[in-house]
This record gives sequence, C-alpha cells and structure tokens, in this order.
Amino acid sequence: MRFMFMLFTSLALSACLPLKQSARVAPIVEATATVELIPGDEKDGLLALAPTNDVSVASGREGAIKGENRVVVPYFRVVYYTENSPAGFTGTDKDKAIINAKLLGVTSDVLQRITDQTYQSFVDQMKQQSIAVLPMSSLSQSPTYQKFMGSGVQFKEKTLHGPEATYVMPSGMRTPDSKISRGKEISNIMNEVNASVMDVTLYVTHLSQRVDSKLRVVTGIHVEQKITVTPGSRMQFYGLKASKCEGYCPNPVVNTRLGQPVYSTEKVGELMEIVKKAGEETGIAATALNLLTLGSKERGDNPNRYELHADTAKYEKVVAGVLKEASGKLVSSLISGQ
Repeated sequence: MRFMFMLFTSLALSACLPLKQSARVAPIVEATATVELIPGDEKDGLLALAPTNDVSVASGREGAIKGENRVVVPYFRVVYYTENSPAGFTGTDKDKAIINAKLLGVTSDVLQRITDQTYQSFVDQMKQQSIAVLPMSSLSQSPTYQKFMGSGVQFKEKTLHGPEATYVMPSGMRTPDSKISRGKEISNIMNEVNASVMDVTLYVTHLSQRVDSKLRVVTGIHVEQKITVTPGSRMQFYGLKASKCEGYCPNPVVNTRLGQPVYSTEKVGELMEIVKKAGEETGIAATALNLLTLGSKERGDNPNRYELHADTAKYEKVVAGVLKEASGKLVSSLISGQ
C-alpha cells in the first residue's frame, strides 16, 4: 500500500512539471523578430524570452558597402511615442498591448532639437567610419527628391509596435510621398546625386511595462519610466556601386536593426498613475476586479492611464543620449558587420 501511495504521488508530481515549466520556457520566436528583455525577468511569473543579438545585419553587407565613401540621406526619422507607448517590442499581434500614457511638458520644438542633435551625431559617426554624409543641399541635384513634400513637417502615423507616434525629421529635410514606390525613389536619387542612399528610422518611448502572473492569471502590472530606443529601429544602406553590378551580383542593400532595446532608467520627470474605476467601485475592490479582467487576457492589457510630467531639460538630455548610443551601435554594425 505504501509503495502504491508513493508511486501515485510521484506520477502526480511529474504531471505537474510541464505546467510549471510552461510559465518559464520562452515561446518560439522567429529569428527576425525582436523582443524586449527587462532586467530581473528571469524570476517566476515574468515574461523571459530567449535573447537576441544587440544588432542584426542582413546578408549582402560586403557587396553593398565595399568601396563606398559617400552617402546621401533623404530619409531620416526619429519616432516619438508621445500619446501611447508599446508594452512589448516583438511586433506580433499578441504583443501589441498598449500603455495608455501621455507625455507632458515636451513641445514639438524640443522633439525637433533632439532630432537635429541625433542626425548630427549620426553624421559624425559615419565620418568616423570613413563614409561622408553629403549635406542636405546636395539633394537639390535630385529632381526626384525635389518632388517630396515641404520641409519641417512633423506628422503622426501607425508604427512598427502598434500605436501612432510622432515622426520628426531633421530641420530642412523633406517628407516623401508615401504613395510613390520607395524603391523607385531610391534608385532615382542614387543616380541623380551619384551617391549611395541611406534610410534611417529610430523609435523612442518613455515607459516600460512588466506583468506579473501566476498560472496565466495576471496578478500585477508595473509601469516605470525607461527612455528606450526600441528594437526594430534600423538603418538601411543602398550601395551605388553594388546597384550597378551586372550578371551575378550580391545584395546591393544592407539592413541593420536593433534586436535589443537601448535604454536609460534615469528619471526625467514625475510619473502619475490614474486608476480606472470599475463601475462605481474604487480602491481594493476595483483593483481586484481590474486584475481579474486582465487575467483572461494573455498579453496583459493595462486598464489604467499614465501621465509623465517631464522636466524638459532632463528629457532632452536623456533622450538625446540614448538615441546617440543606439545610432552608434547601428552605424558600427552597419560598417563592420559585427
């Protein structure tokens, strides 16, 4: 009888093991996907995905860049999540939960200054890699570029990670017409200016979310300040000489993108949480009801609203620094292939 009891107990414990492991084992992610890893996520109940490279580089690097020493940049955008923030960076529908948040105290002029600083840092980083970025005035030689819309435009569009965000270009740069084929534009500009072409997009957000769960039921949501250049931020290089190759040719384009977030946890203002009421209930009862509702959703939608009241000077300093670091990683990877 004792043997049978021990055998039954052993089998019961074995049957429970896959359930416990399922809360820790990383889901299968395609090699091209990007994920956010948050320090401390290795403990029970928190999402911990398999690590990816800091920067990933597509094939064709040598054929696209070898022998090139000058490039023109008709496309350069820094994308700021000022209204809502993505809660995950994998780019899949499941992970496109959104933090209901608003960035206050940061004007369009501040975003423009940060973008201009980031562009200048990028130009300097390329120069250090022995590739000259031609001045924007050189684009006057391109009839194709001159058909772009007026300069100094800031606009909102959907983004890689879901919510709309504010796209800001360097001062003096024109906005392309999204109805025209980007490939045709690039080919024309390369030939008209006689230089390689680059297309740069950097996504930056100011909040991070961590979800605690037990047995697939959400037990807590933590939102904190974290200025982040998100995975998916990228630089594309279109090689002029490689594009003129005849016969069997290597890929004339190299695409390098962040696979891990580049971030700072330095506080840039006061983060306020506005708890959503559940009907007329408030306090503990409302919070419990919110969490039970969240427990039915694997991705962990957050019902609360957040406001980051930023100190303008701190925000500008920290965001410019993180963008410069991310740009440096991408430029270095682009040229060296590491």
